[in-house]
Amino acid sequence: MDLLESLVNELYENQNSGCILEQKGLYTKKQYYELLKPVVDIVANNNDASIEDMRKILFEQSRIEEKVRNFIYKKEMCPGMVFSYGTKNYRETVVVGNRQEVSLDGKGNLVPDVEKMTEDTIFDLASITKLFTSLSILKLVETEVITLKDQVVRYAPEFQNLKGITVLDLLSFNVPLKTNGRVDRALSQAEAEQILFDIEIDHENTNYRPYTDMGAMILKYVIEHVSDMNYYSFIDENILKKVKMVDTHVVVPEMKLDRVASTNFDGKYYKDGNFNITTNAKKGVAYDPKAQIMGQIEGNLSGHAGLFSTKDDMTKLAKGIMNGQIIDNKYVEMMAKNRTGKSYTEDEKTKYVQYLGFLCYSKNPISTDSELFHAMSGKSFASAGWTGTQLTVDPINELYFFMAGNRSHNRMTFIDPAQRGKIEEDENGKKTILLPNGQTMIDATRFAWDRDTAVVHPALQLAIQYKALEDILQYNETKEKEVTKCKHI
Repeated sequence: MDLLESLVNELYENQNSGCILEQKGLYTKKQYYELLKPVVDIVANNNDASIEDMRKILFEQSRIEEKVRNFIYKKEMCPGMVFSYGTKNYRETVVVGNRQEVSLDGKGNLVPDVEKMTEDTIFDLASITKLFTSLSILKLVETEVITLKDQVVRYAPEFQNLKGITVLDLLSFNVPLKTNGRVDRALSQAEAEQILFDIEIDHENTNYRPYTDMGAMILKYVIEHVSDMNYYSFIDENILKKVKMVDTHVVVPEMKLDRVASTNFDGKYYKDGNFNITTNAKKGVAYDPKAQIMGQIEGNLSGHAGLFSTKDDMTKLAKGIMNGQIIDNKYVEMMAKNRTGKSYTEDEKTKYVQYLGFLCYSKNPISTDSELFHAMSGKSFASAGWTGTQLTVDPINELYFFMAGNRSHNRMTFIDPAQRGKIEEDENGKKTILLPNGQTMIDATRFAWDRDTAVVHPALQLAIQYKALEDILQYNETKEKEVTKCKHI
């Protein structure tokens, strides 16, 4: 068996590890062959080149810089971003665009106020906070403080309507839930908590779209009750300090606020013609309104959103997960296992329920619906946030990707289908919409789909190529400390 075939077979085998049938073979051997052949050719044709020179060739061949420039500077899908990807030995970071475009002047008017994106920019992680909740629960399971089969009310008796519901049910999105009232419209934290405490099972829900914030919000109380610590303190002790994450906060210290990427001035345009522009997500304030009302700014972290972090810290987290520093590898591998996804027929068409693991995404058979790139191993998982963040961890291939953008700053993130006929598109693919008040805003509603093509998939393909390059050259981690490289484009 030649080298290329061996590399392809290993990745293909890893892809199918731990998967159910419809998740297998999504990335074909032909695709792996096309991805890895340039690596083998570069090694064969550049005998005297350094590994860094070979990485440079692969980076240029990927055309990722062109794709990112188009995404940020032409389509203007978000003001800027920082993304980092790589192997255990090598980390590559790309910094592009701005972390702020506009701010309010003394009269309440939006005015240009540009701040460049930097390597140490702090981002609102939004729903990636759920990953910390999942890790925390699994840490409690690993240390035998709780079990997944325990009922939630055993540890959090305030949720009396959830008798019979287990920790596993909430961790795996397997119970449809409903509240009698909206948490994000409560007038106080006490009112918001009471709405959450009164949550109940939604027996009429088919659970075809099982993703929800509610399970993670409830599990936060389980963590606090059994540990006798507030949630952020538990995370700090069991995750942040373990891998030396120093820039991950629920309350961003005042001295660091100028490093925070703005998520303010996000727009939503509704069916009835009304629209809303967010103005209360100032730097250091979580974009998510439920996280806000639950007391994020006072340090009360919710289980679904509210954490802020940097690419350096999130890289440490990804590597800490891969290295088993946070929870044992057997629990890491449990995270990615599909707990919800399945096919069903509707209108004579095959459709799929969301594929979810433990408060994270598992691989969806439909590429455009999958937060997880098909080329990754079957035990990899992904987490994503509304503000423009995405984390992929592949513990088998030992690869990671983290992206943080500020797509909710000065952009439309929701436009009802009834209003989409008003969208205009220029020659570069930039989309804008005129609001009833005469304000023109950029349409970023396709961010999650466009960012996969422009950033996520190309970066992960590069990470796979870099790992193959290391394997071919038998690159030994003990010979050299982790190499990092940053590109400002």
